[in-house]
Amino acid sequence: MKRGALWLVIGLVLSVFTAGCFGTKSPEDVVGDLSSTLEKMSGYKTTAVLTLQTGSTPQEYDVEVWYQKPTNYRVALTSKQRNITQIILRNDEGVFVLTPHLNKSFRFQSGWPENNGPLYLYETLVRSILDDSERKVNMDDKQYVFEVKANYSGNRSLTRQKIWLTEDFKPTHAEIMDGNMNTMVEISFAEFIFDPQFDKDAFDKDRNMQSAMMAIPTFAQGGLEEPPSGSFGVIQPTYMPQGVKLGAVEPVKRGEEYSVVLQYEGTYNYKLMEARPTATTVSYDVGMPINLGFTVGVLTGSADQQRMLTWELDGVEFTLVGNLPEEEMVKIANSTYGVSGK
Repeated sequence: MKRGALWLVIGLVLSVFTAGCFGTKSPEDVVGDLSSTLEKMSGYKTTAVLTLQTGSTPQEYDVEVWYQKPTNYRVALTSKQRNITQIILRNDEGVFVLTPHLNKSFRFQSGWPENNGPLYLYETLVRSILDDSERKVNMDDKQYVFEVKANYSGNRSLTRQKIWLTEDFKPTHAEIMDGNMNTMVEISFAEFIFDPQFDKDAFDKDRNMQSAMMAIPTFAQGGLEEPPSGSFGVIQPTYMPQGVKLGAVEPVKRGEEYSVVLQYEGTYNYKLMEARPTATTVSYDVGMPINLGFTVGVLTGSADQQRMLTWELDGVEFTLVGNLPEEEMVKIANSTYGVSGK
């Protein structure tokens, strides 16, 4: 066969293979259409199940996300282990983390989720595909499967992710892997709707707090155990950064309020304060919500100053303050889950 004819045959074979994988579209066409879909949509609603393998035991969440362009968000995260729902809300007033079972909210000004988008947001998945020039894309059972880099500030050990999208670019599944390609985080989407209609007050803080509180079983119905008041056992995190040791443990009592402060010293110097929450609304100038696996925390401060991470667990409010990297703070917070007070 002449050389020219041979190259013609090879070209035809490759074109048939590409058509079989992507129809009449090239991988570049697919990425271009995906970018256009993200740009043109007015919002979405989705429900999913999020599974985290980053702790000693898997943590599962039911996730519901509402997004209305340009900046309205409502994310409801329900822990299947704790049967507790928290809501991350963004509207014109700022960003809120609502904890309805305590009637408590954190409010702060933040660029979330633009500067720290979580896996369960559609735009986070799509942008990770668009931003990775070395992305891989294949077809599997009439779905696009993308393999791209993972870049999540709270856990640098997560390096790769795979994302499954339907032919009209609705997400069905995503996984984040560590350096050994072990799946550490995965999410399965049960429903995804582009361009839904929202009520005028769908992203209102008071409406969401009241609606969520109405759905909580009352203590009289026996649905929940009433949280104890007054003093409580000291909870010591099971994780300490290398070169750190526990120093003083100081109980503090102001009127009817009881708290305890654990002082850590060494490579990093930090304090962990434990108290029963009192104020129903706490405001910060700058911050962002952090998913800790068992709950949603609030991180304030920056790398060039002391950071503060606040979270709630079984009626106790934890506040971690110090010169710690974000990743270390998350590890300490994670290690308070399942620990009995002493």
